[in-house]
Amino acid sequence: MNLPRPVGHQKKALYLPSSGHQVVLGSAGTGKTVMAALRAQYLSTPGIEGHGRTLLVTSTKALSGYLQHMSRGAPEGLDVRTYGHFARGYLNSRGLMRGRNIVDSRARRELVGQAIRAVADHYPGHSLFGRKVEWFEDELSWITGMGFQGEDAYLETERRRRSRIPENSRSIVWEILEHYHDLRDEKGYDFDWDDIAITVRKELAGDDQPRFYRHVVIDEGQDLSPEEIRSLADAVPPDGSVSFFGDYAQQIYGQAMSWKSCGLAVRKVERFQDNFRNTKAIAKVAIELSSQPFFGDSEDLVEPIAPKVDGAKPTLVECQDEQEEMEIVRQTARRLSAEGTVAVVGRTWEEAERLCRGLESLHVKKNPYSWDAPPGVYRSTYYSVKGLEFDSVIVPFCGAAHMPSEEALDAFGEEDAMAREAKLLYVAITRAKSDLVLTYSGKYPPLLSSSPGLFTEVRP
Repeated sequence: MNLPRPVGHQKKALYLPSSGHQVVLGSAGTGKTVMAALRAQYLSTPGIEGHGRTLLVTSTKALSGYLQHMSRGAPEGLDVRTYGHFARGYLNSRGLMRGRNIVDSRARRELVGQAIRAVADHYPGHSLFGRKVEWFEDELSWITGMGFQGEDAYLETERRRRSRIPENSRSIVWEILEHYHDLRDEKGYDFDWDDIAITVRKELAGDDQPRFYRHVVIDEGQDLSPEEIRSLADAVPPDGSVSFFGDYAQQIYGQAMSWKSCGLAVRKVERFQDNFRNTKAIAKVAIELSSQPFFGDSEDLVEPIAPKVDGAKPTLVECQDEQEEMEIVRQTARRLSAEGTVAVVGRTWEEAERLCRGLESLHVKKNPYSWDAPPGVYRSTYYSVKGLEFDSVIVPFCGAAHMPSEEALDAFGEEDAMAREAKLLYVAITRAKSDLVLTYSGKYPPLLSSSPGLFTEVRP
């Protein structure tokens, strides 16, 4: 396999028992993705006790491509898939995939909006309907991600959420969910990407064929829902294994979903704290960000140990306006890419492409990025940069006007929006091995207001 060698304590994760459930939690830079890939290689290697066909699964296409590159030359019994790829393949084997029967995100939002408006007619003036469609989408994703099959389960479960649901409103949310399902059925869709795991579990429960995989290794597991993880656990035989690798400081899809909600039977959680990626100066920024009250608190969070590698302070550039920010991003990317890999991180793909206009750059999703990639500029989003690492990272538009974004503030309120955006920024910051550059215009970045002295602050 085309992999870095494990360092020190990392080797322990490779040789955990080859049966049962294993959970490995680690902070950014501890090598979780490398450990997951090596663990999958080990479990699929003929001659190893308990070996068998192994699925290495993650949540995004960009990271799946990264893992596939790592896995070149691995045993034939190792497959690398996104969860969606796995789910589609299994349901196809059960005769349940007919054409395009999974609703995409844009069509889903339209259908949820229709369901909201239809149900709102029955509750004139109710405060719940002052919320944005994104808020309802998030709540419906949480319901299906938890695997709730009936309204009572939803009503009786404690929902830890900063933007609280108005009193006695959960039954209305459930009504919206059911109406959305009716509308989806009318359009000829059977699933969306949030609830497909429910059907996978139902099919596995009635499937008496030998399981295709003996082992499942999950990378970036914090971004899979509990129901997705349960379905992966159901996909292995009794003598097989599930290995979960995750970091809840980087949980950027959904809120308050823990591996403990998945029913995994774990005797001991392995925790990795040593940061092998970032310099001391970069790690200090990430640690300070993750220690803020708005970041959230969870016993699943692993407190990192600051690395030993010295380096220059990250740079925070105050610009006159957004146009100057983009110019600084391009100049900096061009300079740093002469000697190493540079990630330019945008909120959307369109933004990332606009930032890199005039530069020779590669799209990390369409041109799968690898840990040994050649020097150059690589454009990405906060979501697709997850799990990857670069010599340098440039993050523009960090000012108060952009982060938290207006859309997040409108949909979730200030406290929830701050928590979500902080984790996006944390992910971007911790991708950098040696150089980190952030830019802003207008008011000082609110997510960094508690970090004086951690940056070299400059003006062009």
